Amino acid sequence: MTTTDTLSIAPDIIRHLQSADNAGSPQVTLTRRKSFPGCTLGTLRIQTRNLVWQCKTLELPWLNNEPQISCIPAGTYSCYRVKSPKFGETFVVTRVTGRAGILFHAGNTAKDTHGCILLGVGVETGGRKPCLLSSRAAMKTFMQMLEGIDTFELEIK
Repeated sequence: MTTTDTLSIAPDIIRHLQSADNAGSPQVTLTRRKSFPGCTLGTLRIQTRNLVWQCKTLELPWLNNEPQISCIPAGTYSCYRVKSPKFGETFVVTRVTGRAGILFHAGNTAKDTHGCILLGVGVETGGRKPCLLSSRAAMKTFMQMLEGIDTFELEIK
C-alpha cells in the first residue's frame, strides 16, 4: 500500500491500481485537526485496497450547523457525484440535517467555502488567516482517485 501527500501520482497508475481494487467503495475519512476563529483545518483520506491518498481540508468553524457559516457535524454521510454549474464535476455530501448543497471543491480560504469542504495539497498558517495551497491540483487528484465511483460514504470525525 502506498501513502502520498503529493499529487505526483500519474492518472494511469491510479487507474491501474483502481482496476485491481475489487473491494468496492473506498473508505473516505475527514479528520478535523485544528480549529481557528474563522475556519477548521483537517485531513481527507481516501483508501482503497491498493492505494491511500490524503490531502488537507478547510471548512468553516463549528457554529451549530448553521448554513453558510458553520461546518457540518461529525458523522457519516452519503456522497454522490454531481455536476455543479459553478465547480464542475464533484461530489455532494447528503443526509446532513438542515443543510443541502455541500460540495467538495477548490478554494483557498474560509471565504471560499460557502459552507462546503475545500481541498488542498498543503496549508499555510503563518499569515493572518490559514489558507490551502494548490487547491485545484488537490481537487483534480481527488476526482481521479474516485474515477468510476458515483457514490461513497464519508466519515467526518
